[in-house]
Amino acid sequence: MIDQIPVIDFSNFDTNPKEVAANVLNACKTIGFFYIINHGLPKDQIDHSFELAKEFFDLSSEEKRKYLIQEDNHGYSELYQETLDPENQKQGDHKEGFNFRNFVNGKPYAPLPPIFEKEQPFIEEFSRACHGTAMRILQAFAIALEIPEEEGGAKWFSDRHTYDRQSGEVLRFLKYPRGGESTYKETVRAGAHSDYGSITLLFQKDVPGLEVKASRTEWISAPLIENSILVNVGDQLQEWTNGLFKSTLHRVTFLPEHAHVDRYSMPVFIHPEDDTLLSPIPSSIVPPPSESTQGVAKSGEIITAGEHLRRRLNATYKY
Repeated sequence: MIDQIPVIDFSNFDTNPKEVAANVLNACKTIGFFYIINHGLPKDQIDHSFELAKEFFDLSSEEKRKYLIQEDNHGYSELYQETLDPENQKQGDHKEGFNFRNFVNGKPYAPLPPIFEKEQPFIEEFSRACHGTAMRILQAFAIALEIPEEEGGAKWFSDRHTYDRQSGEVLRFLKYPRGGESTYKETVRAGAHSDYGSITLLFQKDVPGLEVKASRTEWISAPLIENSILVNVGDQLQEWTNGLFKSTLHRVTFLPEHAHVDRYSMPVFIHPEDDTLLSPIPSSIVPPPSESTQGVAKSGEIITAGEHLRRRLNATYKY
């Protein structure tokens, strides 16, 4: 039984990549979650991003609704609009969000609210910096999986995650408003779900609330660890590794402190380019497909990353 999420120090990655990669591999094969510290992202960038999120969510509902999210997965999602666990939830998630698709070739995916438009250079810089951090993590994955150099080696994943090409990658600002438990009718604020892409980077602030279904049985908390990033494996990476890496269910629950404090978080959903086939990785460590394999590969169907994401979003949102 795993009762806590491992913490991995990335300060030695450049000098001892195999040691860091081994720690990452163990986390991915077991719980599918890990914290990274000494990741290199400046704290002032993270803090300013949270400030921008608060500034936007403090706007009137009428103003925010001008940028409602559509099937392109960019823009504002209202309270209760997203239902992450449709089979078990009585109503939508008790949160609101704003999704930024990648700033391909320096341009926003769609017109931004004025609050974000005036900060576009900064938001793009932060989005690209998060992508760069994610590529270092994916490089650790490739090293751990011992992908042969002739197949792409340490760059196997990053070669399929180019920032300026069409993908489902999203930087997301989230707010879980304080209060609401008595009227919401459920103890869960964001339904149990796994993420859809390769990996997710999560920045948390002020109050916890995230829980992870460790060992596929018990829920454990994901506490706040100062200056860390919480990383988790997504469905597409589980697909790529024939179930070796675990895409683990997680959720956000009401805590007593949520009665008085808004909870903000920032996930960055890292996705391969849309036309990337989710076929098995060229690694001797990755097991062959079997009856226990998770996802579409179990049926022998190989789909693209873009097709996989569209199926999941259609089951999640009310547009």
